[in-house]
Amino acid sequence: MYLHTHLHMAVYVVHGWFGTGLHLRTCLHKMCRWLQDVFAFGFGCIVCWSLEPNELDQIRDAMKPFLVRPQERSGFEEETMNFLFKRKDEVEADDGADDGDEPAQEAKCISQDKIILASHSPLKEKLAHSYALAQSVRLGCFEMVVEKSIRETRSIPETLADTGEVNMEARALAKQMGALLMLRCDVNLHTDILDTPDIFWDEERFEKIYVACRTYLDIDKRVDILNQRLVVLKDLYDLLQNSLNVSHETRLEWIVIILILVEVVLEIIQLYFTPSG
Repeated sequence: MYLHTHLHMAVYVVHGWFGTGLHLRTCLHKMCRWLQDVFAFGFGCIVCWSLEPNELDQIRDAMKPFLVRPQERSGFEEETMNFLFKRKDEVEADDGADDGDEPAQEAKCISQDKIILASHSPLKEKLAHSYALAQSVRLGCFEMVVEKSIRETRSIPETLADTGEVNMEARALAKQMGALLMLRCDVNLHTDILDTPDIFWDEERFEKIYVACRTYLDIDKRVDILNQRLVVLKDLYDLLQNSLNVSHETRLEWIVIILILVEVVLEIIQLYFTPSG
């Protein structure tokens, strides 16, 4: 599921609901009440902070008019994490200390499925975590689709090995190959899963928080594994395509042979029944 592609234009439409929060090219922000924040991302994910289930349903309903290619309810992916605030003395100690290595930075902002927020600049800090969480959830949807494709195609290699035949029509195979290509484009090109958001380029502190949360969620590793599975599926579909092409070429060759035989038989009949000079 995706939100409206041009969110910066959709801002004017939903301005009354989103208020005057943070407006980005790929993200909209709404602050509901104290400690309650909602971040809506252009690749179809919503991250909510401190919202009740009924409030989350209201957010979903409000975003429905802006959805493109809506996801079925069964295909929804959700992740839940707790968050807490650092004590004031911990924040001051972190501000006065030099930047540590990456694992130390990760331990400061996320640990044991708990997001640890500093008491100052919470909006951008929440945004950094929200970007990583949204990317993780979107990636989870892709993983579900690939798992489903693997289950559906698991019997094909076994059938091919047992019978030497492909029990699939060319049209159905072409549709599955098109869906696979669309999925690869979504993962690697269209959903901002691989790139660091532009807003963090000039915000080094928040970029580190984003990278730490992304690392904690194993997003890069999961993308690599997902692409490896997509390559395996592509190899399988290529094999099926080649097999169907060979079968098609074989049928054409037999048709040509039969036509030649028919022509020879007709020539023989014509010679037999044609009276000699």
